[in-house]
Amino acid sequence: MTGTAACAAASPPEAWFAVWTRNQYEPRVSEQLRRKCFEVFLPTVRMPSRRRDRRIMLDQPLFPGYLFLRFAPSRTGYVAVASTDGVVRVLGDASDELQPVPDDQVDAVRRLVTRAEDARAVPWLHLGDRVRILDGPLAGLEGLVRDRRRGRATFVVNVDLLQRSVGVEVEATLLERC
Repeated sequence: MTGTAACAAASPPEAWFAVWTRNQYEPRVSEQLRRKCFEVFLPTVRMPSRRRDRRIMLDQPLFPGYLFLRFAPSRTGYVAVASTDGVVRVLGDASDELQPVPDDQVDAVRRLVTRAEDARAVPWLHLGDRVRILDGPLAGLEGLVRDRRRGRATFVVNVDLLQRSVGVEVEATLLERC
């Protein structure tokens, strides 16, 4: 069977999980897991990088050391993931007690990094006003307000399991309290 046919024969995935990777192995792990027919989401953002003679923009992982993996948790699936070069572990207490990342959090991160040019990682938030974006390409997303200055607010979506957040600055008038 070809790689595509083999992937089509795989069982349908059930939940998103966070995979902890070795330092700077995120793209490599992502590619290897895709070859094993897993659905992988590695959120990246464009970051300036200084070279000796110039500055260039590079795609960097939004959450260094982590990527998201969607699969039906099983002993076989866990072993396939854990045996991938560069994987430290799937987050959770044990192979039979993996902790899923809620679909809405992964979907919100995906929308932020694909539709907002200035999305960036921000410090993880414990508390804040829960808000919803009313208009524009991010309409309907719910998250938290980190701060507010000069009519703009930093809108943040938390990924609780990773204790990480992604944020984007939006017009404060586009937000409504949930």
